[in-house]
Amino acid sequence: MRLPEQHGMKRAFDSKRVETFSDAVLAVAITLMVLRIAPPAAANGQTVGEVFLQETVPAIIYFFITFYVIVVFWMHHHDIFRDAPEMLSPQPFFLNMAFLSAVCLLPLGLEFLTTGATYLTLGVYAGLMALCASLLGALSWSICGRRPVGSIITAGVFLVAIPFAGILGSWAPILWLLRIPISRYMSTRHFGYLADDVASSDTTGSRRPPMT
Repeated sequence: MRLPEQHGMKRAFDSKRVETFSDAVLAVAITLMVLRIAPPAAANGQTVGEVFLQETVPAIIYFFITFYVIVVFWMHHHDIFRDAPEMLSPQPFFLNMAFLSAVCLLPLGLEFLTTGATYLTLGVYAGLMALCASLLGALSWSICGRRPVGSIITAGVFLVAIPFAGILGSWAPILWLLRIPISRYMSTRHFGYLADDVASSDTTGSRRPPMT
C-alpha cells in the first residue's frame, strides 16, 4: 500500500510518538516473557525439586539474560531517538517497526528455547536476537549515521553459542554473557555502543531538524 503524500513530500512520522510506541512494545515483550515461565510440577516420575532444577532454573536464567539484552536494546534505542529529528522519514520509521516486530517474537523464541537447548532451539532464539541487534544497528545508522559495530558484536556473540549446544547443553546460552566484557573492551577502543553514542550525540541535548 502506497503511503499518502502531503504537499509533494513523502509522509513523515512524529519521532516522539514513535519512541513512545516503541517503549510500550518493549515493555509488553518483557511482560510476555515472564509469563512463559511455568511453576514446576512433578511429572514422569520426577519430583518437583528435580523439575525445578532441570527446567525452571534454566528458564529463569534464559529470562534474565533476555531481559538484560532487551534493556540494552532499549537504552540504545533511547539514545538513537534522543538525537533523532522531530519528524522521521519512512526509511527509519519502517526500520523501527521491523525491529519491534522482531522483539515481539522473542517471547516465542524464549519458550522454544526452554524446551531444551539443541542446535535448532538455540539457532531459532539466537537468530531472533541477532536479527533484533542487526535491525537496531541499521536504525542507528539510518537516523544518526553511527557505526553499527555494537550491534554486530551482539549478533555475533549470540550466533557463536549455537555450535556449543551439543557440548554445553542447556548451559550453552551462558556464552551470551560474553557480550558484556567484549562490549566493554570495544567501547574503550571507541567502537562499542557507548563509544558510538558519545561520539555521535549532540552535547546540547537538542533534537536535530526534521529529515527531508
